[in-house]
Amino acid sequence: MNSVHRLILISFLLLMPFSFTAADESVSADTTDDKTSEEKEELISLTEERRETLKYGIDSEVITLIEKITEEEDAIYAEDVAKIYDQTTNSAIMDAAVDYFIKIDYGEAAESAAVRIENWEDESFNTLQASLRYYSAYPGEDAEDVIFQLVDHDTKTLASAALTALGKCGSEKSVDPLLDLLDDDDYYDELKPTIIRALGEIGSEQALDTLIDILDDVDEEKSWRWTACEALGKIGHVDALPVVKNALQDSDTYLRSYAVKALASFEGEDIEATLIQSLRDSFWRVRVSAAEALGEMQSSDAVDILIYKAKKDPENNVKLAAVKALGEIGDATAIEFLQELYKKSNTNQSVRTMAAQIIIEKDIKGSLEVITGVLNEEWEKDSSPVLSYTCQFLSKTEHSGLASLFEMMLNHKDVAIKIYGIRGIQLNGLKTMNERLEQLTDEKVNNAVRKAALGALEQLE
Repeated sequence: MNSVHRLILISFLLLMPFSFTAADESVSADTTDDKTSEEKEELISLTEERRETLKYGIDSEVITLIEKITEEEDAIYAEDVAKIYDQTTNSAIMDAAVDYFIKIDYGEAAESAAVRIENWEDESFNTLQASLRYYSAYPGEDAEDVIFQLVDHDTKTLASAALTALGKCGSEKSVDPLLDLLDDDDYYDELKPTIIRALGEIGSEQALDTLIDILDDVDEEKSWRWTACEALGKIGHVDALPVVKNALQDSDTYLRSYAVKALASFEGEDIEATLIQSLRDSFWRVRVSAAEALGEMQSSDAVDILIYKAKKDPENNVKLAAVKALGEIGDATAIEFLQELYKKSNTNQSVRTMAAQIIIEKDIKGSLEVITGVLNEEWEKDSSPVLSYTCQFLSKTEHSGLASLFEMMLNHKDVAIKIYGIRGIQLNGLKTMNERLEQLTDEKVNNAVRKAALGALEQLE
């Protein structure tokens, strides 16, 4: 081999490793690019993923998701759920969809319910029940005629659902037919209380005498008297007041609780005092009804005894009713007490949770310092229900002063709390947080958090 050929061979051998390395690097770069591209494709936003589940998911997945967005009160999926509602024959999906529609106040799909009711012979029992519930919440002009055809249905539960629907959407037009059914010995006796309740929901004075007679008759069926008392309270006519007051002295403890609740609908100087006195009744249901009634009346005179009940009543149901009533009254004394109740770590968990919800809903501005203090106190605990619930309530709240708390949530170790922070940012339209949300789409971040962040960024565009 001459020197020229040897030189060429050496040069070729020296260049070979470099050429192969460069090729390898090129392949490696292409592979990395492909991997990144695949990861981006896999990481679709939570919003898009949910829409795909609603569109293509199996029934159980769809039901679970609709229940989830109902809990979140997320209205952006209304049209997606409406399409499902219009096409499905699965009554469980329909029920979940109706819950969702009512929660977000969406009535655009109610006409589909009307069509199902009109063609009731072709529909299943469960489908008709869901349709009645939805259509009565968003009735059309001829709703009473459409619904009334089912009150004589052979399936008693369906007839009951139709009566309940009439109570929700009925008018004077339905009163006479309902009274006729009440007097009809051949009609279901078990549904007579449902008829009475429907008459009360409609609120017609035309039914007054009949309802008074039922309540005043000590030999009448107990369930009839209970519902008549409830109905008279909803009608609220002064002529019914004496018989409702008499029911307060009845030996039937359940009737007393109905009478206490009914009193809130009447006017009179002694009504408030009677309700306050009823907070001392030995039967806990009466005390619950009294607290609820005083809350509805926004009775400032009842604040002191309601505070006492919230702290010391032996029944937790009464404590909760008292806390809720204080929130409805909402004066400075009531709110200050609820803030203190929320602050104390030894407060019963259910009571503390309700106090948190109320102060966030009723006085978020005045409660921010208290809320921040509780969050800081609970922040490092491995498990804190009050922290979780507080963040959940905040995520559904619109207020200009919450940005720092939402940012704080993004830094928590718990995935759910991070997502609550993302939802709060999205709800409040905090575009200044976009950069922080972008960071949460990194591949090292939990997948659920990444999807939620992507969904929020889409909504904030």
